[in-house]
Amino acid sequence: KLNPLLSYLKFWWHSKNQHGVHSPFVFDLVTKCFYDRSHYNAYQHVSNRDSKSKFLIRLNVYFKFKRCFIPETISKKTEYVLNLENKTSKFKSVSELLKTEHLISKTPCLIYLDSQTLAQHSSADLLKVCNRDSLILIDAIRENTTQFKRWTELKSNAQVTASIDTFYWGFIFLRTAQPQEHFTIRL
Repeated sequence: KLNPLLSYLKFWWHSKNQHGVHSPFVFDLVTKCFYDRSHYNAYQHVSNRDSKSKFLIRLNVYFKFKRCFIPETISKKTEYVLNLENKTSKFKSVSELLKTEHLISKTPCLIYLDSQTLAQHSSADLLKVCNRDSLILIDAIRENTTQFKRWTELKSNAQVTASIDTFYWGFIFLRTAQPQEHFTIRL
């Protein structure tokens, strides 16, 4: 079992803010999305204290996703927030998601994975659903040791060109013009 305090202290020690990032892509993401303090219209649909929902809204605004794919096991609140900015499609399994490859391969999309979905599928299967303009966003990467091990395995895959660990979320990118780099960023 992960010790939450020890895990957070290790994360904090190794994490950076925008000043420690040397990738233009990640620098822009951090400064124009992660640390963006603008007030978006979609914020009116969520509580002022709900920083997770506001973060998901900013992520959608920044990337301008055309579609969002979410597992059926996702919370209703997260589903609602993701539906505010783009067309959302639910999936039961990654195999079912692969059947919609024609939708994923042509547009920038967000593929949101919860711990249950991540645990049930191999890294190879998970990466098949992502294109160079997509983002795989993994919730609760430090929920337990198994989840963190799966996150570590996935981000280490040779296909992954950039990963970002924000303690709570893991970001996976398959950008073709990016050398492989792994970032640990404080939100």
